[in-house]
Amino acid sequence: MKKSILYIGGFELPDKNAAAHRVVSNAKAFRDLGYYTFLIGLSRDKSVCNRIEIFEGFEYINLEYPADLKQWLSYLTSIKQYSQFINDDKLTMIIAYNFPAIALYKLRKWTLKENIPLIADCTEWYEATGNIFFRLLKSLDTSLRMKKIHPKLDGMIAISHFLYRYYNSRMNNVIEVPPLVDLNMNKWNLVEKTESSEEIVNIVYAGSPGAGGKDRLDIILQILSQIKKDGFSKFRFIVIGIAEDQYKTSFATDLPLNIRENIFFKGRMSHIDSLSEVKKAHFNLFIRENSLVNNAGFPTKLAESISCGTPVLTNATSNIEDYITNGVNGFLIDTTSRDTLQKGIEEAITLPFDRIRIMKDICYRSQPFNYTKYLSNFDLLIKNLKSS
Repeated sequence: MKKSILYIGGFELPDKNAAAHRVVSNAKAFRDLGYYTFLIGLSRDKSVCNRIEIFEGFEYINLEYPADLKQWLSYLTSIKQYSQFINDDKLTMIIAYNFPAIALYKLRKWTLKENIPLIADCTEWYEATGNIFFRLLKSLDTSLRMKKIHPKLDGMIAISHFLYRYYNSRMNNVIEVPPLVDLNMNKWNLVEKTESSEEIVNIVYAGSPGAGGKDRLDIILQILSQIKKDGFSKFRFIVIGIAEDQYKTSFATDLPLNIRENIFFKGRMSHIDSLSEVKKAHFNLFIRENSLVNNAGFPTKLAESISCGTPVLTNATSNIEDYITNGVNGFLIDTTSRDTLQKGIEEAITLPFDRIRIMKDICYRSQPFNYTKYLSNFDLLIKNLKSS
């Protein structure tokens, strides 16, 4: 019996982005179920491309990230770069991670001819931005992939309940799997569970906020500024993933003057160093717009924060409310107005430290995103393929 899976997409292996973390965790679930998984991603670093490497027991290869118009057209419309890998008579299935529409269509035609199931791993529903040409191109690609091609595939791994509901009525064999972690990986074990200072509340943000389309760092800083004006100043806000000058450019604004001494921009960090900062913090804070992009996706930073033992302060986008219980492992903040937003953040960061320690311990022990808890979901996906 064939027991081999090919997992392909725009993730940067071995662990350079959230997409790579997701597919490696998913591959571990398949491995626990007895399936060998080979990973093919993309990298901007040509020195690590086009050679087979091993990470966490998985063989993988990075193809070169498209660098010019010709390469982009090839990436968006062709599957030739995968031909030497898909022509494998041992393949049980192919999983395509957020794959471009035309290339996915061609891959679907090939898998139908070869009688190999094709599964989508869908984690996003992007709204087009940029100049009018790019918006048109991206809009067509997204619409074709999400509405026309995905429903014709043999199954889907949906990252959120939004995507699960949308596709469950349009296709067979859909499972819901949020971002997962493997708490046995060295990057988790090497990070000590360190208590933060109990004189100052340490709040952390770790991620890539974009220009406000995803995480509203600008609003967070405005609220923290107002909280300090109102009399509470014993907090430190650590920003990971973006430098101060990048923040000013992205959000076209300066830092509020009264909290400059409270804000620490640390820029990009290694994943293990980022996890260390999150683990040491009292709270992980991020606020998101209530948009299609954010509701269709699911924040990896939430899964990693809870797994680190750090309560999350955020608002209800996607199906975050399924994982956050107010006052237990975080707070869902009402963003109806600036007043309710400030009240929610202030309520959390002014809690007694013994209460925060209890919340951190609950997070650490709960492990809701450990990949082993989702083995039955992946097993169902496989069983449905066999029965179809």
